[in-house]
Amino acid sequence: MKLLKALADNLPPESIAPASVLSELQTPRGYRLTSEGIFKITARTRTARGQTSRITSAPMFIVRRVTDTLTGTASRQVAWYGPSGWTSRVVSRETLLSPSGLMSLVKYDAPITGSNSKRMVPYFAALEAKNMHAFPSLDCASRMGWLPDGSFLLPDIHFAPDDRPRDILLTPQGRDSLLAPAWTPSGSWAQWLSTVEKVLEYPYMMIALYASAAAPILRLLRLPGFIVDFSGETTGGKTTALRLAASVWGKPTDDFPTTLYSWDSSIPWVENTAGFLHSLPLILDDTKRARSSKLISDVIYAFCQGQGRGRARGPIPTWHSVLISSGEGSAYGYSNDAGTRARVLNLAGKPLGRDPQEGAKLSEDLQYALAANYGHLGRRLIEYLVSNRENHDQLRKLFELSREEYATIAQSAVGRRHAAHLACLEVAATIVHQLGIPRPKRDPFADLVKAAADAGNDADVPLAALYEVVSWSIKHEDHFWGRHDPACVSKYLPPKPPPTGWAGAWTPGDKWTYIGFTRNGLSDLLERLGHYPNEIITAWNNRGWFDNEGRKQISRVRRVGDHNLRCLCLKRDMVEIVLNEIR
Repeated sequence: MKLLKALADNLPPESIAPASVLSELQTPRGYRLTSEGIFKITARTRTARGQTSRITSAPMFIVRRVTDTLTGTASRQVAWYGPSGWTSRVVSRETLLSPSGLMSLVKYDAPITGSNSKRMVPYFAALEAKNMHAFPSLDCASRMGWLPDGSFLLPDIHFAPDDRPRDILLTPQGRDSLLAPAWTPSGSWAQWLSTVEKVLEYPYMMIALYASAAAPILRLLRLPGFIVDFSGETTGGKTTALRLAASVWGKPTDDFPTTLYSWDSSIPWVENTAGFLHSLPLILDDTKRARSSKLISDVIYAFCQGQGRGRARGPIPTWHSVLISSGEGSAYGYSNDAGTRARVLNLAGKPLGRDPQEGAKLSEDLQYALAANYGHLGRRLIEYLVSNRENHDQLRKLFELSREEYATIAQSAVGRRHAAHLACLEVAATIVHQLGIPRPKRDPFADLVKAAADAGNDADVPLAALYEVVSWSIKHEDHFWGRHDPACVSKYLPPKPPPTGWAGAWTPGDKWTYIGFTRNGLSDLLERLGHYPNEIITAWNNRGWFDNEGRKQISRVRRVGDHNLRCLCLKRDMVEIVLNEIR
């Protein structure tokens, strides 16, 4: 019997199972489907009469086949009648063909119980076999953003080029399904636009907007991800800047679900969320809420690489986006690694100006307006990018010209790395102004150029590590063989080493030419100071700061206590550079 006839007295709505689909699907042999449930029919034989037994108390059936365009994973759209009426879910085929998988649908009020789950597996297998060629097919994706065919997926809309009009359904997995609803629009474009007009004289606010819009543009420019970070005192408008950035795509409020997240998260959560958003910005507020400084530096590295760590189960999350962050201190200040400076554009100060009362009033007005109006610019931006594929080469040319210009004025290697990030933001600014955003009253890119220059000035981590190591050595001279405390020497016993062991060798008097550190001692010291030992030691060697007597080997054998040990010998002239400044 056709499902359309079987459910005639309680048809599901067209949005769940269109009548045109139900008219093609048939109840499998040996089963009867009605608005009262699913029934198993036992065939009549010579020795036994046929019997009918109820399996479920409500109807449940497959509507269509669903295939993930990213992984090829097979799923099914399943519909059932529950306490709240007709419900539909996309679940993996594996879920329908195992009792334990079916039990996972109980939380959605599916008519599944521990006693009927085993009997439902052959029902779904028979339903598939009967209707395999009649099921309509639908493509899906488990994440948002750019798809391989050049289309772009959001929770409520699929932007496809004109020559590829097929729809693709977003099917988030697990907790991602709780995040998706926040990335939909509300209110009006006009009201949101009037809110933006209030911040045209605040460069940092416009930068936040540009950074949010830049996320999906990275793919077109073939540029890795980067971080835009707002730092400064509390009540300066940093969170409000992040709310404006979040409002480009969806709901920017604190109540869940939202597009504005917190640094109080784990590495797996950040990676999984970035993977689900993929081409949309990841916005994290307040670095002081992070569980550790290491988490911040790890997130920076992982985010810019665009790939999470391997998992025992499930695919590795990947993304291609911009991270927008805020905190009292700069995000790269939580790491002594120079690489973070080349990944983070830090904007220090107050996004809403120096007047606290004026800034607080404006912040309240903005938050109130953005809570009701959001998600419109992002859709206009994606529609522009998808429908103007022939102009992508022009965007790349604009990007290359801008990058060359910013690279020319850069004063450091880090500044040159940031030239690409500034150029990407300029492309984003060009597009959003074409889409109707008024131009700012003050040039935000002057602040961005300064941020790139500041990152370069702060990026000489090997030199900073030199200052810290030399300062420690001056304060702990007695940790070096040759500078140990004479009081600990006796006629019969050798000098007693410090609790952590000898740090190395340092000739007494004023005729010393180096400070020698044991390799393990220097590595441990650098690590305690928050540095990456191998990176710093390699940098010092490349700059010629070690006295290796002209040999290829970086270390020299020196007497330390009762042993001859290989030491890394820091030249006296490098030590005195620090001494002349700290004295």
